[in-house]
Amino acid sequence: MNSPLEKLEVFPWNENLDTGIAVIDAQHRKLVSLLNQLAATLTRDSLLETNDIFTKLTQYAEFHFETEEAIWAEHLGDDSWLSSHQLSHSSFLPKVLELKESQATRSHTEVIESIILFLIRWLAFHILDGDKRMAFFIQHRHAGLSFDDAKIASDKKMSGSIRLVIETVMHMYDSLSSTTLELMRESHKRLAIEKELHKANKQLLKANLRLEALAITDQLTDLYNRRHFNNVFARELKRAKRDKAPLALIMLDIDHFKKINDQLGHSAGDRVLIQVGQKLKEICHRPGDFPFRLGGEEFCILAANLDHQGTAEFAEIIRKKIEDLNIPNQYMSTQQYLTVSIGCVTQIPGKADTIDSFMSIVDTRLYQAKEQGRNRVVCGA
Repeated sequence: MNSPLEKLEVFPWNENLDTGIAVIDAQHRKLVSLLNQLAATLTRDSLLETNDIFTKLTQYAEFHFETEEAIWAEHLGDDSWLSSHQLSHSSFLPKVLELKESQATRSHTEVIESIILFLIRWLAFHILDGDKRMAFFIQHRHAGLSFDDAKIASDKKMSGSIRLVIETVMHMYDSLSSTTLELMRESHKRLAIEKELHKANKQLLKANLRLEALAITDQLTDLYNRRHFNNVFARELKRAKRDKAPLALIMLDIDHFKKINDQLGHSAGDRVLIQVGQKLKEICHRPGDFPFRLGGEEFCILAANLDHQGTAEFAEIIRKKIEDLNIPNQYMSTQQYLTVSIGCVTQIPGKADTIDSFMSIVDTRLYQAKEQGRNRVVCGA
């Protein structure tokens, strides 16, 4: 009968480690599973079993590296990001084998523990920093950004608060893995096991909550991001259909934003985006108002239970409040300050209505607002 200690995981998988690329995520999970199996052999002290799982892990790592590099190469070509990633892969197995060969001067248990601790930190950092960065790059490319802009956007997403979270998670995994290995060695101290596991789980929960918040937040403006927009829209659309209640979508685009970036630089553009984002958070104070940054200079608000007149009035408030920020914009011949164009739609959704059908209508109306001279709201009949 297996001991409860054998069910402990030195590397508990969390969905925030997912890159969004199915084959890579599946292989990462397999690597982590093999790592946990290797740790579990410490409770059985079987050198034969340990060596068997160690061999499986190293062979699967080589297979995974080949698969992953082919995917990155398809999108990155011969870019330095890929060569740096390949260098990291090439240094992995030599380091693991070096640790294993130290068995001549250390006990079997000490060697396996050192390998496990190295693998935990290497895998967690490799996934959170390297693989996540390149997955973001692919997402930005699919969103229409140029190669260089996609790299810049990915670097920006990996900087700042997400970097602090990576360090927090790395520290948490170091602490959790060390604690778990100690519990495996000291199985007779059940009270200590329960106490340490509770502490480790609290650390893990805290880190997961921070990662989950980052996963739905635009790092520049602190609004909800496009990923969360899709989830919230699907939920609210379902609710509106069930309750036969109106659902409003308001889309806004900063007028002449590209000229701000081109003439004043991306830092100035970022400051504008932050100011607009803060104003939208102030305006959207009802429980059913959800502000999002979809990307670039494009923002939207999803609002529940607003009829046509209410939506038009809300959209006009948004337009006026942003103009009242008095952000200088010398690129408009007719307006002294920065403005936005807005398209909106509100309706009680029918069975055939989808996110795409709402987006199609609101995109058309936003285009009409721009065609009619910008700094206006088009809500339709």
